[in-house]
Amino acid sequence: MLIDCHAHVVPASALRRFPDPTSPRYVTAEPLVLGRLLETHDRSGITHAVVSDSFFMESARDALPQWSSSDRAGLFNDGMAELVGRYPGRLFGLGCIDPFGGEASARELERLTRELGLFGVLINPSDGARYLDAPETEPFLAAAVALDVPLFLHPSRDLPAPEDSREFAMNVSLARPHQTATCIARLIYSATFDRHPGLRLLLAHGGGTLPYLAGRLDGTWQAYRPGRWEGPDLLTRPPSSYLDGLCCDTNLWSAPALRLCIETFGAEHVLFGNDCPPVWAPLDAPIETLNSLGLPDADLDAIRWGNAARFFDLPTR
Repeated sequence: MLIDCHAHVVPASALRRFPDPTSPRYVTAEPLVLGRLLETHDRSGITHAVVSDSFFMESARDALPQWSSSDRAGLFNDGMAELVGRYPGRLFGLGCIDPFGGEASARELERLTRELGLFGVLINPSDGARYLDAPETEPFLAAAVALDVPLFLHPSRDLPAPEDSREFAMNVSLARPHQTATCIARLIYSATFDRHPGLRLLLAHGGGTLPYLAGRLDGTWQAYRPGRWEGPDLLTRPPSSYLDGLCCDTNLWSAPALRLCIETFGAEHVLFGNDCPPVWAPLDAPIETLNSLGLPDADLDAIRWGNAARFFDLPTR
C-alpha cells in the first residue's frame, strides 16, 4: 500500500460559478489533471491519494468577490465531496476553508466533516497580511480541536514576501517553505499551541525550513530575551520541543533533507506526499529516495501508508 497525501485537484463543479472557469491559470482544474493523476498513480504503485487544493480560496476571492469566504469554501467542499464520491476507497478528499473567517468558518468546518464526510481541511498559513496566530483564527482553531479535524498547512499563493522572490520561481522553492516555518514559529511563540494543544497539523514540503532552522529558534529564544526580544515572552520550554507534535510530508526531492526531516519530526510523523499535481515530476524518484534511506521496515511502512491512514483516519482496509 502507498498513500500520497499531497495531490491537488479543483473539482470542476467548484469552478462553474467562476466567470472564467476554463482559464489556464487554474492549473489543478479537474478536467486538466484528474485523468493524468490516476494514470500516474497506477504506474507508480500509489494505491490511494488524499486530494486537496492549495490556492482555491485565493482564486475564489478574486473570481467571486461578492461571496463570503465561507460560501466560497462551501462551493469547493461540496464539489470535493462529489468528486471523491466517484472514486470510493481510492481518493479521499480534504476541504478548504478561510481560517480567518470567524464563527462562519467554524460552522463550515463542522459541515464539511460531519455532513460531507471529508477527511480534513487544507488551510493556508497566511492571508498575505496575518498568520494563524491572529486573534481572528481563534474560533476556527477551537473548532478544529473540538471536532478533532486534521489540518493540512500549505503555503498560500499570495506570499508576504518581497516581489523579487517571484524571479527564478523562488516563490515556490524558497518563499513558500519559509512561509510555513514563519507560521509555525509564530504559533509557538504566541502560545497558540499551548492554548490549543489538540491541534493536528500536517506541514507541506517537509515542514518548510523548520528542520534546518529549529536550532536557531531555540538559540534566539535563549539568547535574545529579555533585552532584544520583541513581543510577549510566553514559553516555558524550547521552541523546537513543539515540533514533536507536528507531522510533515516527504516532498523534499533530497535524501539528506528527508533524513533530517525524519530525525526532526520522527518517523511516526512523516507522510508520503509529492505535490503532484501540479508538480508533474516523475514519482519514481521520491519513492526511490524514501526506499534508499535504509529505514527499518516498520518506519518505512508507516511513512508509505500507515501514518497517513492514522492521521486522516482513512478507511483503507
